[in-house]
Amino acid sequence: MVFAIFARDTLPVYGDLVGQASQRSGGGFIAALLPAPAPYAAFAGMGTAVLFAFVSQVLLFYFFEKTQAIEVRLLATFLFSFTFEILRIVIPLKTVMNLSGYIPVIASRLIVFGRFYGLFALFAAGLCVSGLEIRREETIIFPVAMAALLFALRMPIDSFYYDTSLYPLAGFPRTFGIMNAVIVVLSFLCFVSGAYTRGIREYYFIALGVLAAAIGRRLLLTADTWVMLAAGSGLLFFGAWYAGIQFRRMYLWS
Repeated sequence: MVFAIFARDTLPVYGDLVGQASQRSGGGFIAALLPAPAPYAAFAGMGTAVLFAFVSQVLLFYFFEKTQAIEVRLLATFLFSFTFEILRIVIPLKTVMNLSGYIPVIASRLIVFGRFYGLFALFAAGLCVSGLEIRREETIIFPVAMAALLFALRMPIDSFYYDTSLYPLAGFPRTFGIMNAVIVVLSFLCFVSGAYTRGIREYYFIALGVLAAAIGRRLLLTADTWVMLAAGSGLLFFGAWYAGIQFRRMYLWS
């Protein structure tokens, strides 16, 4: 709703903002192979992320209402973290409404928090599947949130400059990219390990779905062209759907 309210006022400035961006989005080598950034790809990427978070939460509540498994709730936290991407709209709002410089700084740190929070929750879900025994959900959720908050507060952010995905430039971009890849791989291996040690075949398929969703997440959050946006959205929706189907099937059979 908030996204739709501000869309009408901010939409006209996206073309100029993308043209004035300090650097290309951190999509890695994929971005270098694609044409110049599209003016409204960042706008569509924000909308897709928020829509995905909303739809996935509704479906999870409907199909897993009585499920008490901590790994499912952690995956729900990973999916919910996409909601923070709406805060990238602060960049065009700052241009249109002449906002105070403090607001982009706060929004930038919340975006960083959301991205780390999602990654850490995904990894924690993999640890639970691989055999880590957790009796109370707060035992894992609180440390995940505190670790994400620590990264968000300590990471240097220049809110006056941004890339072509309208993401404020943060320090140590290569480090964050490597961390993203390492956590995704470790999460995938945790699900595979859980399938092997616990003898549950569905975890192999869940691992593939999680991997596809994580790759799609990376593409979607850094999308500045329609090709990256379509590829990221497709992988993200397919991976989440496929993992969810396997989880649902596993709990129906148990």
